[in-house]
Amino acid sequence: MSSFVEVKGVHKIYPGGSKVAALRGVDLKIARGEFTALAGPSGSGKSTLLNLIGTLDRPTKGTVSYDGHVVSTLDADPLSDFRLRSLGFVFQAYNLIPVLTAAENVEYPLVLQNADPQERRALALEALKWVGLTEYAERRPDLLSGGQQQRVAVARAIVTRPSLVLADEPTANLDSKTGAQLLDLMEGLNKDHGITFLFSSHDGAVLERARRVVRLQDGELKADEVRPR
Repeated sequence: MSSFVEVKGVHKIYPGGSKVAALRGVDLKIARGEFTALAGPSGSGKSTLLNLIGTLDRPTKGTVSYDGHVVSTLDADPLSDFRLRSLGFVFQAYNLIPVLTAAENVEYPLVLQNADPQERRALALEALKWVGLTEYAERRPDLLSGGQQQRVAVARAIVTRPSLVLADEPTANLDSKTGAQLLDLMEGLNKDHGITFLFSSHDGAVLERARRVVRLQDGELKADEVRPR
């Protein structure tokens, strides 16, 4: 598998009196089809690195590239378009829109892409089928369990067929059984549909499932463990 994401010499310094250095010269490559976790204690820089790879933030120094094209220096509008069309996000707080049904929440990225209404509904229903929630398509988030809401969030993340799905502590608000079911789901999407996943997590269950674990400490990459499939 060839690398399609490359983080090169990345530093991230947050302004302020102390000028906190969240990342210090990190290099990382990610290949298509990986199921990888960024691990480390609180303050290690794993969430910062995930946000930089997800183009939600910009490095102070260094570059983030996709397929050899630097994206970290793009202007706001083309960067937003790249993010919308190429990346999917799963947040620990779900971030569903409460007044929309499950299907409408999943459709939302396609609405932003100005997709045809019939096409986007078909794609949303297909994504909900992939996550096992077809029968819940017309329910609002308040009528879904936490695990079901997180599955809707996964469906929303994959509906645009992104190159990469980034998941920040996706099991943090779930009990162990529901978290395991979510990991089963994402592992299946990775194996059956070739979707690349990158997690930021300190959950041992996530780290056990990951086929590659990148460990950070004090803003530096300390270990990179690749496990056999």
